Amino acid sequence: MTIPTQLRVLHVEDDFADALLVQNAVCEAGDFDISFEVARTLREAKRKLKGGSFDMVLLDLRLPDSAKPRETYDLVVDCCGDTPVLVLSGSMSVDGFVLPDHVEALDKNQHLCGMGDAAPVHLAGMIRNTAQSNSVEAI
Repeated sequence: MTIPTQLRVLHVEDDFADALLVQNAVCEAGDFDISFEVARTLREAKRKLKGGSFDMVLLDLRLPDSAKPRETYDLVVDCCGDTPVLVLSGSMSVDGFVLPDHVEALDKNQHLCGMGDAAPVHLAGMIRNTAQSNSVEAI
């Protein structure tokens, strides 16, 4: 799969501040060719996935209309088809066990706070790598 220069990412995140934090981190890394469209609910994410073309989905596991993280994960992965998914959730220490074994899980709060200045570059790199790999990852 060839990575397009401009990536369109559907960011499924109910917390507006977290969505801005991720976008800011990617810009701080100097990757201005990643554009984000935010869906704040699972319902909105499914609608956007049906109506649009995205290079990747960035997924929070806990949403207002989906109380079970594994259901959130399964429904989004099912709606995505071949579109890669990157799980980015602040609840990985609690919810990480519900993901399939092949998905590595890191809590975004621990991961981003613990990496200092390297965090924005790492996040932008993870987004690009996931878009290229056509897989499911969790950070």
